[in-house]
Amino acid sequence: MNKEQYICLNGERFNAANPVLMVGNRSFRYGDALFETIRCIQQVPMFFESHYQRLLSGMTLLKMQSRTLPPINILRGQISSLITKNRLFGDVRIRLTVFREEGGLYTPASDKVNYLIEATHLETQKYTLNSKGLIMGTYENDKKVQSRFNPYKTANSLLFVMAGHYKKENNLDDVFIYNQNDQLIEALASNIYWVKDNVIYTPRRTSGCVDGIMRKQLLFLFEKEAYKFEEVEGTTVNELLLADEIFLSNAIQGIQWVVGLQSKRYYCKVSKQINRHLNDYAANYLMDFQES
Repeated sequence: MNKEQYICLNGERFNAANPVLMVGNRSFRYGDALFETIRCIQQVPMFFESHYQRLLSGMTLLKMQSRTLPPINILRGQISSLITKNRLFGDVRIRLTVFREEGGLYTPASDKVNYLIEATHLETQKYTLNSKGLIMGTYENDKKVQSRFNPYKTANSLLFVMAGHYKKENNLDDVFIYNQNDQLIEALASNIYWVKDNVIYTPRRTSGCVDGIMRKQLLFLFEKEAYKFEEVEGTTVNELLLADEIFLSNAIQGIQWVVGLQSKRYYCKVSKQINRHLNDYAANYLMDFQES
């Protein structure tokens, strides 16, 4: 028999099998919500300061009342408590969703927020590089229009839903997403990087890609470890076919390396190096947190 699992809604725990949201929920009706996905190691939400600041920045943009979200230490404690309540051992995936209070049609009746924390077990420990490289494709049916909402993870995710459907239909591991300028700027749930002649390239935030939390950590590591890197406005299939390596990053998986795009096959030398640096960096983050 499966053990009971719990969620945390506005600081109160509920059985995950029971409905807790009403039909008037604005995330359901209008996509009026933001979310963060966070990896927890030893019950510690990794790089949580960056997740929290991105959430507050997105709330300000969407005119949600940021003061109605608990302080960072309260949320961190509620995440740890939920992990313990669910008896989750090892690494854990957290989804933290913030949505505007019910009421109103397109025009909200209130700008106060509710928040929901969900916790699920992860099979891997720390940031484990995939042993089998990803086979990539490109999603061309819809393009990401550049806007002020692009840096954030919102509940308005239809482009990514359809890209995911395309990935499944074509037996791919992931797909690259285009912006309105026909530049490849990100993957389905990851930022993208490619290596050519020992230089690492990645789309800059103005390209329309998500302002990834792991991307932020990697750019710091590139500089710290003296890698040559350059932010550009995006890339093309032809440029990627000339690259030596391609890898992806997100807050849950860390780094994933790409083995194939069309008929091209890639190495993973730099990807392995960066993954080692990332795990060392994460270990220091944990140590600093535990000592504070």
